[in-house]
Amino acid sequence: MRNRIEITKTNGNVDRIHFYLVSGGKRYYLFSQKFSKGVYEFFRGGRAESELYNYRGWRKNPRLGKTIEKIPMYIRYVMKEEMAA
Repeated sequence: MRNRIEITKTNGNVDRIHFYLVSGGKRYYLFSQKFSKGVYEFFRGGRAESELYNYRGWRKNPRLGKTIEKIPMYIRYVMKEEMAA
């Protein structure tokens, strides 16, 4: 099963990026954060979960680094909740 991370951007008083996990044909909400151009550009077309673990340049952008570090934790939580349901 291939997991994919996709994002949407909302506009308003504070622009936000919403992160979703697409797995097994279903879309799960992970989290949202304030808009950051570097993070948006990296995830704009969607990314496979395996790409996050193999990408080495994310340490150059601290905001992107923090985002990538927390994604696996949210994925584990969503999958645990899905199994319980």
